[in-house]
Amino acid sequence: MKKQVLFGIALLCSAFLSSVMAASPSVDPATYPQRGTQVKYNLTSQWLYSNVLNNYNLAADLLGSTASVRGMAAKGGKMYFASRNAGNQILVVNGTTGAKETAITLASNVFTYPGRNKANTQDSTYLTGLPCNDIKIDNAGNVLMCNLLTSNAGRFQIWKINLATGAGTTVVDQANLATLYPLATTMRFDAFGVWGNVTTNAVILAANASATAMEVYKWKITNGVVGAPTLIELDNVTVGTYLTGLANLGSAPQVFPLDENLFYVDGNAIFPTLMDNSGNVIDGFYNKPSALKDSVTVPGTKWTMNQGHNGVTEFQVGNDYFLLMSASNTAGVPASTFRLFKFADASKAFSGLECLWTFPQAGMGAISNTYRTGMPCVEVNGNAANIYVYTGENGYGMYKLQATPTAVKEIFNNNAVNVTVSAKTILLSESVASVQVFSVTGQLVGKAKNVTSIDVTGSGVFVVKAITLAGETAVHKVIVR
Repeated sequence: MKKQVLFGIALLCSAFLSSVMAASPSVDPATYPQRGTQVKYNLTSQWLYSNVLNNYNLAADLLGSTASVRGMAAKGGKMYFASRNAGNQILVVNGTTGAKETAITLASNVFTYPGRNKANTQDSTYLTGLPCNDIKIDNAGNVLMCNLLTSNAGRFQIWKINLATGAGTTVVDQANLATLYPLATTMRFDAFGVWGNVTTNAVILAANASATAMEVYKWKITNGVVGAPTLIELDNVTVGTYLTGLANLGSAPQVFPLDENLFYVDGNAIFPTLMDNSGNVIDGFYNKPSALKDSVTVPGTKWTMNQGHNGVTEFQVGNDYFLLMSASNTAGVPASTFRLFKFADASKAFSGLECLWTFPQAGMGAISNTYRTGMPCVEVNGNAANIYVYTGENGYGMYKLQATPTAVKEIFNNNAVNVTVSAKTILLSESVASVQVFSVTGQLVGKAKNVTSIDVTGSGVFVVKAITLAGETAVHKVIVR
């Protein structure tokens, strides 16, 4: 065979292999400005697969075929995906490198149940419909999966999965929903949320995606025993919230419990909203609508969150508290992003939300995702948090939030503020951010903010410590007679 022909064949083979070989992870090329004062925070991309980066396009790049991989959770530095792409599996991705690891194939009895055949002549084993629809991890590290329920005549199951073997143990096996809730014929559970330890005490919640329902169903586990589900009707009547007047939560809603009594609900028709067990609205973006707009990630550009994808989580680094959520769906601008907020304090009130960043800045992609998965998960290690993100059909990746405490040095400049005394009043030569007055023994006897004077009682020698609006500190001794 001629050399030219051989060379041509080699080129064709090379082109073919390059078209089927999986792409390598890239890094989000955007930079994210440092945030914080007392503690500095940096957000950096560790690796990213996305349609936008053109490394999540070919079949070899994708986690699975369209709509077959719907849920993601993280544990021990690994990302776990619920997949029914090639049988019932859990896909595993190394959270540090982004490399795919060996998938976990579920045992053949997972998402099955025993029952009599239609002729009632013998026992049989049946499969639940639409398995491997969501995956979550409880507070004890148990890995849980559920199937998709599409009516109250169906069977809703949640299984605890052994990651070493793929074997499963039934946690919830709810077959009598039609009897318990006969009017909820359009009942649909796409996902579930969990808090606690399902082997001892826990709560499991699932939001109804019905077009005519504003409701969540709750299973309580006590000493390892699962109770019957209870219905939580969500308040859509109280004026002023983003649930007011809604007939439903929108497609593929999710619930994220914080404890036994509080949970976030997030659906295609709403923004993440904090609720209680009675269905009352506790907090949400209605208390700070301005937080829906991000004008800090890219100065001069304002990005508005939309309700599209459904995923939210809280976490803590040191003494600071954060809220992370899907910020835009595939129709948003940029398409398929996440947004990180910092709460003002431990009360975690939405009114004190501070937007830190929207990421990836270019988005992950705009390929339609009707099952609404835009899932963030976080693992905190010391003063850092690994942030795992997944947007169905558009990619997945990991970012790191790093906290660096800063030593705030006091700048002493006694000439910054002059201090005089008139009777029992200490006068300052300018308005100061704060002033403290101490006795000579060190006892605090008075303090004030944003003042030009401060009154004291008693007589004697006092120490005045004033901090100017520019941050300089002046310390003076005065005598009050």
